[in-house]
Amino acid sequence: MNKRQVAYMKKGREIFHREAHCATCHGEDGKGLPASGFPPIAGTKWATQDPERLIKLTLKGLMGPIEVQGKKFNGAMTPFEGLLKDEELASVLTYVRKSFGNDASAISGKRVKKVRAAEKKQIGLYNADELLKAHPHK
Repeated sequence: MNKRQVAYMKKGREIFHREAHCATCHGEDGKGLPASGFPPIAGTKWATQDPERLIKLTLKGLMGPIEVQGKKFNGAMTPFEGLLKDEELASVLTYVRKSFGNDASAISGKRVKKVRAAEKKQIGLYNADELLKAHPHK
């Protein structure tokens, strides 16, 4: 990892573990809280594949059924659009994509800014089908 990625990882870890942020639902270890209806992010296509899909999901949130690692979940994910700046969102998503056994590319603040601008007109939370239609699993 380069110096910038190390800084992103450090900041991303801090954001991930903030109260009422990622670890609250996805667990300290990224394995989720299945008994409470919260899916894992460790080793999932949702976290490691298309970065644009992950950015959209995190910015706008998600409502309704989603299948993760062959298990069905039906709940809601908080939209972080108004809670995190572009660099913060990039940091936490980079942390997620490079932690918990995940080994995916980093996400830049520039990319988050671009997706945020493109998604400005999107009102309300996404559902899994919408995201998969635009960004199917590989």
